[in-house]
Amino acid sequence: MALALAETVRDQLETDRFGRSLRGVETVGSTNTAAAEWARNGAPDGSVLVTEYQSAGRGRHGRTWTAKKGQNLMFSVVLRPALEADRLGLVTVAASVAVAEAIDPFVAPHRAALKWPNDVLLEGRKTCGMLLESSISGRQEAEVVVLGVGLNVNQATFPDALADTATSLRLVAGRAVPRAPLFARLLRRLEARYDAVQSRPPSDDVRAAFHDRLASLGERATFRVADAEGPVTGVVQGITDTGALRLETPDGPRVLHSGEATRRP
Repeated sequence: MALALAETVRDQLETDRFGRSLRGVETVGSTNTAAAEWARNGAPDGSVLVTEYQSAGRGRHGRTWTAKKGQNLMFSVVLRPALEADRLGLVTVAASVAVAEAIDPFVAPHRAALKWPNDVLLEGRKTCGMLLESSISGRQEAEVVVLGVGLNVNQATFPDALADTATSLRLVAGRAVPRAPLFARLLRRLEARYDAVQSRPPSDDVRAAFHDRLASLGERATFRVADAEGPVTGVVQGITDTGALRLETPDGPRVLHSGEATRRP
């Protein structure tokens, strides 16, 4: 089915680069791993690898990513961005906005929201997650970035551990969603938003679009941060021009370059 999906999407693409080099594989360990190998063999910017099933899919913080075969969109994009290493967070900002914009028409009147750093929400539940992995050169610029995207499209049930936190486009829209036109629209929005964060001078449009959908903007939230002694709590002020999160804490302003929301007191 992945091969059929890839062929159908090719006929619907409206991009300049994204998806013009496209591989569909029925089963793969991880699309990010396979795409990284493809990148080492010369895959151009915007190359896409899509699968129907991942046997070893990865999420953030070492988690596994599981999804039912043939019902969702699981793909990775090879990127060769003209961005410094400290600005790579903008890639996930751009991708989050792009996914939200792509799915809106398929779930209207519902509207996708965003959870920093890279989750897309519908009705407060996660419908899409991303994993960004990069290779840094000696000049501290990203040579290759692989962006993995897992979007719940037509999955109607989830494991008990995810039943209260995950959803899909189908559950929200109340009907099955055609994957090929959704995929084509997503790649078009992703290319546009990715190009925007690389513009010179830098454009603030993507950051503004992220703020417009940020679910916790102006709210008090708690984050688990790997290099902190304990959870960090503060009022979410938005993101910086590199994609980091700005918090106003009892001890003053704080910037988080990585972390995960745990709860809202």
